[in-house]
This record gives sequence, structure tokens and C-alpha cells, in this order.
Amino acid sequence: MEFSEVIQQRQSIKSYQPDKEISDAELKELIQEVVLSPSSFNLQHWTFIAVKDTGIKEKIQQAAWGQEQVGTCPVLLVICGKLNAHQDASEIYKNVPKEVTEKVLPLINDFYEGKDQLQRDEAIRSASLAAMTLMLAAHNRGWGTVPMIGFDPEAVSKLVNLKPNYIPVMMMALGYKQDDPKPRAYRRPIEEVVRMNTLDGPGLKG
Repeated sequence: MEFSEVIQQRQSIKSYQPDKEISDAELKELIQEVVLSPSSFNLQHWTFIAVKDTGIKEKIQQAAWGQEQVGTCPVLLVICGKLNAHQDASEIYKNVPKEVTEKVLPLINDFYEGKDQLQRDEAIRSASLAAMTLMLAAHNRGWGTVPMIGFDPEAVSKLVNLKPNYIPVMMMALGYKQDDPKPRAYRRPIEEVVRMNTLDGPGLKG
């Protein structure tokens, strides 16, 4: 599929075929593309918890206001961000020339250490970039997705055994659509979305 078609056709899918599975091998192929997403300093803050167990999904569904797609999708992804991902820098940069690591590792540590809000922001940013890649890559394979923030984060964290240094950024249902989505909702005009040079500058005309 042409990339522009993927962009134009992708929509949030909330109705799934519960009996049509996605294999672990298929899921791995998908995630192998997703992990190529960008992240600050290449720290790759993301972790994906792929929930297939029916019992766990039912409990998460209760913590997600009973949303249908949580229970019917074959794979429910809890997309997490690692707050202290900067502490993994030495492992990530282990094959980089020494003169680079001597410069970059202290820079990374100084940039993040002790800055809780920045750590949280980066975890959310990086996980969100990966989530967008996931949605596009999934659509390219003929699968539907829908990102969700409508859930109790504390309850979901307990159900998937998150440690304190991880946060659930969003959940995402993944599977084969049951019904076609509704027509795409309103999108703001480009002239309003893109301002030239300053916020009060003219809108992009093209």
C-alpha cells in the first residue's frame, strides 16, 4: 500500500472480530518496524505489554469503563513509557566509539537526572511517537487499531505489574475490524493548523 493511502485510510476502529487472531510471529514483525521510531538520544523509552489473556483483558476492560474494544480485540497493547530511560544510555551506546560515549553519556545524565517532569514528558513523547508508527504499520497490514486514554491508570498498572519507573501512556486495541468505521470526523483547515513564522502570522495558503 502506498504510504499516502495508509495515512488517508487509517481510522480508529472500535469493533473487532474476536475470533480472528494475530499470532506472536505477526506481532513481532509489526513491532520490529515500530521500534525504528525516533526517540530523544535514541533512549527508546517505550515498552509494549501485549495482553492476549482473556481474563486479564476482562479486568482491564472493567478499568477502562467497559469499552467494548478492550474485550473483543485479539491483542490489547498497553503502551508504556520508562521514566528513567536515561539510565539505560550506557547499554544503548555500548558499541559506539569511546570518544563519543565520553561526551554523550554525561550529557544525557545531566540533561535528565533529577528532572522528574522532563523524564515524564520524554517518556510520553517517545511512547506516543512509537504508538503512531504502530497504528500506521498495523493499517498497512490490514489490521485496525484505536488508541485509548479512557482507563484508570493505577488499576491498569497493577493489572500488568508495572514498576514505579513505568507509566501507562495509552492503550491500543489491535485486530481485524468487525465493522467499517464512521466517516472521518471534522478536521481543522490547514490555514488554521499552520501559521507562518509566528502564532499570529498568516495561515498557510499554498
